Amino acid sequence: MPAGRLDQTIYLGPYKDVEAINTTVLYKPGELGKQFQVNNKSYQVIQVDSGATSSTTAGTPVAGHLAFWKSRASYLVTNDKAQAENPGNAAGASSVAGVFCSVSLGAAGTATITAGNYGVIQQRGTHVGILSGSNTAAKGDVLGSDSSSGTAQCQKYTPGTAPAVTPVAVATAATGAVTANYTPCRIGGYDLVDQP
Repeated sequence: MPAGRLDQTIYLGPYKDVEAINTTVLYKPGELGKQFQVNNKSYQVIQVDSGATSSTTAGTPVAGHLAFWKSRASYLVTNDKAQAENPGNAAGASSVAGVFCSVSLGAAGTATITAGNYGVIQQRGTHVGILSGSNTAAKGDVLGSDSSSGTAQCQKYTPGTAPAVTPVAVATAATGAVTANYTPCRIGGYDLVDQP
C-alpha cells in the first residue's frame, strides 16, 4: 500500500494537471493512495464514493468541499460527514482526508471528481478557497470542519477555545475575497492523513 510514501511523479494521462484528474479507471492501479507533491502542494490519489451525488444532503463534491474518509483502507472519500469513518470517539467531522481541488484556478465551487471515479484531493499548500458558507473568517484564522452543517464546509475556531474537530487550514484572506462563501487558505500544518 502506498500510504505514507511520498513520491514525486504521477501518471496524468489525458489531463492537463493533477487537479483535473477524473477517471473511471486508474492507468496504474497501484497509485491509489499515493501521496505526491507538485509546486509546493501535496496531494493524494483517492476514489470518490459512488454515493456522493446530488441526491445526498452534502450534494455532489465540488472544489473547496472537505473530503472525509469513508474507508482509509480503500482510500475512499466522500463529502458527506454522515458517511465518514468514525474512528474511536471522534466525530465524523474529524475524519478529514483533505480538500477537493479546483479544476482551474479561481474555480472554487465548480464540479470536481465524479462519484465513483478516481482523482486527487489536496492535503497541504495554498488553496483557492475552502467552503465556509456563512462562517466568516479573517486572514490568520484557523479553520476546522464544521460539525453542525450538513455541507462539507469549514468554520473558524473561536480564539481561546479548544478545537472540537480536526484543524484543516489557516485562512490567507477573508472569506469571500475570491469567491462568495469560500475562504482562501493554506491547508496543512497538521497531517490530515494520520489523524485518528
